[in-house]
Amino acid sequence: MNRSSLFALTAVTFAFATSAWANTITAVTPSASRVMLDNGQASVRFTVSGQGNEATDCGMWIEYGDNGSPDTRIIGKDEGLLPRAFDHTFAAPGQYTVTARGQRVKQTFGCSGSGSTLITVVEGRQSRRQIVAQACPEGWMLRDGSYNRQTGAFSCTPAYPAQQLDCGPGLRYFEADSQIGCRTTGRVRNDR
Repeated sequence: MNRSSLFALTAVTFAFATSAWANTITAVTPSASRVMLDNGQASVRFTVSGQGNEATDCGMWIEYGDNGSPDTRIIGKDEGLLPRAFDHTFAAPGQYTVTARGQRVKQTFGCSGSGSTLITVVEGRQSRRQIVAQACPEGWMLRDGSYNRQTGAFSCTPAYPAQQLDCGPGLRYFEADSQIGCRTTGRVRNDR
């Protein structure tokens, strides 16, 4: 094997070995999954976690989903290991997917792994009750009287349809105890 081939083989082996020893990104966790704009801004702290390795530095990109420039960081003994916290300020309401992934930063190879999370930014003029109502999943609604201002506790119930069922003659529509249906309206004659 000639000298240049040996050098190329060593470089490739070192590159793969370096990435195998690199830090591994496993998750991104926001300080809150739903935030409210205050004077047109909402600041959130994100913690990127994973498995660390003091022996090797690696690069990480964090994209916030709001069309801004990504944060690029080097993870390592001198710059800081995982977990690492990053602050970002959003300027508009919406749902944003925040992703941290390994990628080359300057001359440093990318970390391995990735993680992402979803964050919702809402208008500042909404009341806390409105924000809680939006926390109920699709097909569910905030149960009347369940929101507690002091503790923030609440409960959701199935959302009733916008239009009542067509029950037909002799029956009437009802909504009760998380159920909908048709009931008889009076005495039932048995004409057999």
